[in-house]
Amino acid sequence: MTEHAPLRADGPAASPRAALVTGASSGIGFAMARELAQRGYDVLVVADRGVDEAVHRLREHTGTPVTGLQADLTLPAGVEATAARARDLEVRTFVLNAGVGVHGPFLHTPLQDELRLVDLNVRSVVHLAHLVVPDLVAAGSGRIVVVSSIAATMPAPLFGTYAASKAFLRSFAWSLRGELAGTGVSVTTVLPSGTRTPFFRAAEMERTHIGRAPKASPAMVARRAVDALQDGRAEVATGLQAKALVAIARLLPQPARAAFHGWFYAPGAPPPSSPSSR
Repeated sequence: MTEHAPLRADGPAASPRAALVTGASSGIGFAMARELAQRGYDVLVVADRGVDEAVHRLREHTGTPVTGLQADLTLPAGVEATAARARDLEVRTFVLNAGVGVHGPFLHTPLQDELRLVDLNVRSVVHLAHLVVPDLVAAGSGRIVVVSSIAATMPAPLFGTYAASKAFLRSFAWSLRGELAGTGVSVTTVLPSGTRTPFFRAAEMERTHIGRAPKASPAMVARRAVDALQDGRAEVATGLQAKALVAIARLLPQPARAAFHGWFYAPGAPPPSSPSSR
């Protein structure tokens, strides 16, 4: 468990077209924040580090109001501070993107790393959704985006806790969407494939098949995700690789899925155009 990062907030006053993005200081989260800003949203950037730089870059390149909150979402206090700031800004669009990966044999990975993954990828999403959804329902409108992963479609030896966390998010998002039908609040699940972000370096996966495979750009993932958000679609797999893996997952029996998917997380070089997961 990491120490709680200080909580800081700055930026514009409340806006009915405000959007919050977690894990927004880099990677897909930053690209989502930029895409939303370019489409006229006032964006609240939430991350445990790099917030000031992300806010500066977004303000510089989009010219729209951007606010920042530094918070550690692995801790309840960070989630509660995020929900409180969202309430102050009257946020109606939430992109729940923050996540981390732990790679390697389960018996050899530190337990604290695995539990931090569960806290960030799973618990913080449930906690934040539980705090903000009542306000959206009361307002009769809102958009929630849950960034899962193509890894959610199959078991993943050497990456099992991450894949399981993303499978949880996919199921949770679909269930929440069903419960919120007719309220004016939509829930969209995003299934990115391998994307050019710091994720693979942070998870020490650069030498794996998946780490060396071709990857999508964060900008493309963000564009398709925001399109799906605005259309109120239930789920979007971003890119041909993601769609290919979704199709493969439907065809293979579970043992074959585990073996096939596990290959991506083992060391080695990929074939020329292999599919990959986020």
